[in-house]
Amino acid sequence: MWPKSVAAFLWGLVLAISLMLIVFRILPAAVDVKLFVGLMLGFCVWVGVMTFCYSRNSAKAASVVCVKWLMASSLINALLFFSQT
Repeated sequence: MWPKSVAAFLWGLVLAISLMLIVFRILPAAVDVKLFVGLMLGFCVWVGVMTFCYSRNSAKAASVVCVKWLMASSLINALLFFSQT
């Protein structure tokens, strides 16, 4: 159970940050609204990823899927970053 707990905590944190960065870049609102939305959605994403990791049979199986999500969100973040510059 400990490996799944560590994987769930870390992947939840990393994916929530990465996905909320996408939301922060595309949301047409004031900065304070973006921060509030990011905080609320980030927590929900973190809980969802943690629940997903606990539902898998092993930490490795959960990590494989989370790496795919991280690669996709990182690519989108890079595209959004370089398209705004």
